[in-house]
Amino acid sequence: MAQEYSLQSFIHDMDDITRGENSPATIVAAARPLLAKLVQRPDCIEPKFKQRPAKEYGRYMLHRAPRFNVTAVVWGPGDAAKAHNHDTWGLVGVVENEIQETRFRRLDDSSKAEYAKLEIKDVLKNSVGMVSCLVPPDDDIHEMNNVSDRNTVEIHVYGKDLAEMPRLRFDVANDSVKTFASPKYQNC
Repeated sequence: MAQEYSLQSFIHDMDDITRGENSPATIVAAARPLLAKLVQRPDCIEPKFKQRPAKEYGRYMLHRAPRFNVTAVVWGPGDAAKAHNHDTWGLVGVVENEIQETRFRRLDDSSKAEYAKLEIKDVLKNSVGMVSCLVPPDDDIHEMNNVSDRNTVEIHVYGKDLAEMPRLRFDVANDSVKTFASPKYQNC
């Protein structure tokens, strides 16, 4: 009987992909079908990494490596991450429930401090098995919102560790931008 595709299989495949490739677009293209295969399995991550902490959405490190990281993110009803960039390639796959993702295009040239003009490219309803791709510098700004009444569980894969890494958060209504850093993970 064929073995089911597991988180460890995915990590092994990501190691192979990132070992010989530096192009964000090529990495994302190769990894997307693999993450889509993984997130089809509701048991692909342990139950303890599907729990939302009491005060905010949950972020759990599943695998940390020099060329990529794999994390679980748990969004409670009403949880959101306002428009932000990543400054690295990324993939986001939905394991449970759904998430609303708004994708943006930056219109200004980033030459004015604290100013950013964004336009909405698309508003997506990502459900189980769907994978969203982030490829900097032109396609890595999005906003995530759990507009449902249940927790949403995702697997995020990035080319860098985002914890405490300076990135940009955008205020779309006021055409402004500020630097921020994501907090540490709940489990490390």
